[in-house]
Parts: sequence; structure tokens; C-alpha cells
Amino acid sequence: MVDLDRVYEKEGPAVIRRVDGDPVSFVHRWRSDSDREIAGLIAAQFAYGRIGVFMGFLERLFALMDRGPDRFVRNGAWEGLKGLYYRFQKEDDLILFFEVLRRIVGDHGSLGAMFRSFYEGDTRRAIWRIRDVYLPGDDRLTFFFPRPSTGAQKRWNMFLRWMVRKDGVDIGIWDFIDPADLTIPLDTHIYKVGRCLGWTRQKTPSYRAAREVTEALRRYCPRDPLKYDFFLCHGIGIGAGCTGKRSERCRERCAVHEV
Repeated sequence: MVDLDRVYEKEGPAVIRRVDGDPVSFVHRWRSDSDREIAGLIAAQFAYGRIGVFMGFLERLFALMDRGPDRFVRNGAWEGLKGLYYRFQKEDDLILFFEVLRRIVGDHGSLGAMFRSFYEGDTRRAIWRIRDVYLPGDDRLTFFFPRPSTGAQKRWNMFLRWMVRKDGVDIGIWDFIDPADLTIPLDTHIYKVGRCLGWTRQKTPSYRAAREVTEALRRYCPRDPLKYDFFLCHGIGIGAGCTGKRSERCRERCAVHEV
């Protein structure tokens, strides 16, 4: 058996240098916490589909915020969003999304202060609470602000990882959530790695699957199980082309095939 920590220490640093090709790179463009919080939520919420496509969309979106995401949201001038869309999020959805952000920062001062006020030890319930408060009885924006469900909440969990953990990838500016209490952002790559290594037997990338993978990683690092996430996603899921099934190809390409 291979020790995951040894593989991570050997292979991880090179993978972490790929941060420029990840949506978290938009967070690193800003210095103030308020800008980084808003940039993080925006980048995370649109991080779905083909990476080259959503990264291009995010470039166009952030080009509208040359004075910073926080000021853009507070000003509430959405003219630049006219005609802008990404996949099934159209102009009206984008404007409503930013209007909700404007209301949140107006009420709480920052995204961090808002999440702190809603967080009572369960990040999933805190996310649902946002919808209850800011979109009560409204059927719109369920993609961004989900209702209670069995979904993995990948994009929100990715945002939380960026805000809570601190290393060369994650900025760690929120101290009111313990890294041990985070849930892994279960994208298709992490799901396949988890299936291949026997960390989950779930047939779909559900919240239960995300929790099972998180608990498996907790065996290696109880205090910070998500420290392996970026490495496993980019180095193994994408870099080694994990299919979710073991084969001879795994032995040739995958550094964690014996974990």
C-alpha cells in the first residue's frame, strides 16, 4: 500500500503550481478580503462545464470589475451585464444573482459576515438558509442558491474550501469554520478517483458520496481532509485521466493507484 501523504508531498507541489488554470486564480487577483470573497463566490458558481469555456466567461465577467468585485456589487450598476450569459444562465439570471449579492453585502457588510451569521456547525444548512432569507418563495436561481436536496453542492463546497483552508491554493480568510468540518467539492474527477479507490460506492456524485470521500480522506489527515483535493483533482483526475475503474493503465499513469 502507498501512503497518500508521501505521494502528496512528492507530487503535490508541482500540481499546485497549476493554480493559474483553475477558477481559484480569480480569487488571487485581489488583495482585500471583501474582493476575494465576492470573486470567489462568482468564480465558484460559474465553474461548471468545460474549463476553457467557463474560464473564458469568467474573464469577460471580471473585466467589468476593474475597480474590484466588492465595489462592482455595491454600486449595483448592471449595464455591463446586458447581453452576457453563460450556458443556461441568461442576462436576467446574472442580474438577479448580482442583486442578491448586493443585498447580502448591504445587510451584513461582507459575504464572510453573512455566512458566519448563518453557520451553526453545518455548512449545508447555512447555504439553504441563504435561499430562505434572500429568495423566499422564489423559484429562480436554484442553481446558485439551492433548496434542500441530496445534491453534492460542489461549487459551494469549493468556495468554502478556498475561504477556510490556507495553503498555496486556498486563501484561508475565514476562521469561524474548522477545515475538518468541510465537505469535499465532488466534481466528476474526484468522484471517479473516489470510486476507483473504493472511497465511495455511490452510483451518482451525491452529497452522500461527497461525505464518504471526505471521511476516507479524514483517515489520512483528520484536521484537514480537503488538503488533498486540488492534487487529486488536477494531478490524478485530470492529469492521469482517471476513469473511475481500475486497469493496467492506472498502474502506468496513476501515482495513487495503490492507495
